[in-house]
Amino acid sequence: MMKQPKRLALAAMMAAAFTVLCLIGCGSSGQGADAPASSDQADGARTIIVGTAGTGEPYSAVSDSGEWTGIEAELWAEVAERTGWTIEMRQVADMSSLFGELETGRVDVAANCFAITESRLEKYLASDPLYGDAQVIIVQPDSEYQTFEDLRGKTIGVTAGQASQTTVEAMADQYDWNVITYEDSNAGFQDTALGRIDCYANTVTNIQKAQNAQGLEFRMLDELLFGNNVGWWFQDSEEGAALRDELNAVLKEMMDDGTIAEIVTKWFGEDMTAYISEDYLTATK
Repeated sequence: MMKQPKRLALAAMMAAAFTVLCLIGCGSSGQGADAPASSDQADGARTIIVGTAGTGEPYSAVSDSGEWTGIEAELWAEVAERTGWTIEMRQVADMSSLFGELETGRVDVAANCFAITESRLEKYLASDPLYGDAQVIIVQPDSEYQTFEDLRGKTIGVTAGQASQTTVEAMADQYDWNVITYEDSNAGFQDTALGRIDCYANTVTNIQKAQNAQGLEFRMLDELLFGNNVGWWFQDSEEGAALRDELNAVLKEMMDDGTIAEIVTKWFGEDMTAYISEDYLTATK
């Protein structure tokens, strides 16, 4: 059964509250190399340090005044409410650095709506999925391209480090694609809209974000590159596994009572929990 709408208002209030208390390290790694991430305070409260990009909604964003917004802020505000933990959101804008912070223990969780992929599972532990997403190819709305085959010999853009890069590069020989890599997805979206490249591979959520924020318009091919689940990431260690298991229990409650669906729908305009693939059951355990 879905929770009442006041849940979102409460989550937003909690997000503002814990950012005021916890953003000492915002904008940088914040702690020395040997400083532990989580800690037990004198009064028995527990602090969990969450590393996230903080560079833009709907994922995570932090204002100059230190206020966090986005899907991660609201999810973690809900965790704080249910557990009584102090959640410290720490901005680590560079994605490779964020997982480095996780490896060194400077953050307890890497959370920026990351896909659960086999390559990441080789090094880290993943939570149960928060929602499902899909990697697709976009073209201009009036383009004649309808299938992968129609794009044979064309130029396709991908975002460096995103899961679709590996897939597109593996398919490039089959379809004779000229693959161009972008460090910033927004630049790739702009080039696609302007016709500088023929198409672009990215996630449905990123594409929707670009269309809403930049006033762009694309058409997604019906053929999917692949679908993926999205979750939180932990060190592959005894401590990491214990924290993952605790948070999975909280996520199950939030999933069962509809809280995650409400938050996801608010930020993406669609209940993408319906797209979670059951394949994760063997991949994340």
